[in-house]
Amino acid sequence: MSLEFRLAKRNIGRNLRRTGLTVAATVFAVFLVVVFVAMAAGMHEKMIEDGVRIHSGHLQVSGKDYLKKRTLEQFVDLDAELLTLLEQAPGALGVAPRVIGFGLASKGASTQGVAIFGVDPQREGTVSSLPTRVVSGVFVDGEGRGIVLGERLARNLGAEIGDELLLYSVAYSMETAYDLFTVVGTLRLPEPALERTLAVISLADAQAFFAYGDRVSEIAVLAKDAGHVDALEADLHAVLAKRGGPELELHTWAEVMPELKQFIFIDDAGMYIMLAILVVVVAFGILNTILMSVLERTRELGVMLALGLKPGSIFRVVYMESMLLASIGLVIGLALAIPVVLYFQGHPIPMSEELKGAAQIIAMEPVITFKLKPLNPLGSMITILGVAALAALYPALKASRARPVDALRSL
Repeated sequence: MSLEFRLAKRNIGRNLRRTGLTVAATVFAVFLVVVFVAMAAGMHEKMIEDGVRIHSGHLQVSGKDYLKKRTLEQFVDLDAELLTLLEQAPGALGVAPRVIGFGLASKGASTQGVAIFGVDPQREGTVSSLPTRVVSGVFVDGEGRGIVLGERLARNLGAEIGDELLLYSVAYSMETAYDLFTVVGTLRLPEPALERTLAVISLADAQAFFAYGDRVSEIAVLAKDAGHVDALEADLHAVLAKRGGPELELHTWAEVMPELKQFIFIDDAGMYIMLAILVVVVAFGILNTILMSVLERTRELGVMLALGLKPGSIFRVVYMESMLLASIGLVIGLALAIPVVLYFQGHPIPMSEELKGAAQIIAMEPVITFKLKPLNPLGSMITILGVAALAALYPALKASRARPVDALRSL
């Protein structure tokens, strides 16, 4: 152990109260940084996963300009070869073709505008959570003309299991489309607006209803998670380019749901501003501790220089003090934060009634989730050590420029 390190360690223990306060401030900042970053990562991942599991999938294959116009005129010619190519793409967990249209649902004197969602009963569950959100009855199975309604839509229409509804719309051929469907189930969704309008029928029934042939509006593709979207997107671009045929477009969830991406960006910006303030507080805490230590030891530093210790050695002693203080606080902060994050990662926190409304706006389940990523503690470590290194520069330079004559004047 070098002389400089021993001196730095001894100086830290000279004023335990001041050292304790500085370490406590560092621990507090590290704890909050790790916990808040983990909470933001967990919440954002939850928002994305809940959103793609209801709306788009992580990626969406569609006809040219479908995202802009969203009409039956923009379509994908569905065939077994295309489905096989998409399913075999590395990183694709599920593929689900859909027909999406709009119309009116009528029961007795009640009529409501609806979003008609034609799904493949065997494939939809590999991409979306719709089949698991049935709260009464069953999901569509392709047998008969069954229809599943959002719970609020069913309530507004006064429809119950076994009732018949009349669907009206305009077919792809521009003729009037209308047919009777039997209510076989109701869905409960985290997004109230969608629950008031969603009507799910089988893909075959939707193609027949809209006179759509083998066409579909979109093919949703699910990745392992949002972090694997870029790699899967590159693979799917290669698949579609190799297939040829009519031009198809590939969109990520961020393009399909730009409002969610913007919400996450704004949330991240607010969090990082708050964390920056915490880091500045730590920097000033370390700066104050080391600077006060240097000012109190003017005589000691002067004597050390008079005895032959070089200014560079004085600089290193003071600098080591700062890094030791930051390291102690960092280790304790990580030791406290990581177990807390891991616990809440496995035990999400239910939201209060006040926050449930905000969660419904973005179609998210009302729970607070955490996600510990390796970059979280690593980034916290680099940030705190970097801040400590910068905060120690001025006190260390001031100490290294001390003069023996100043020590004599302080006697």
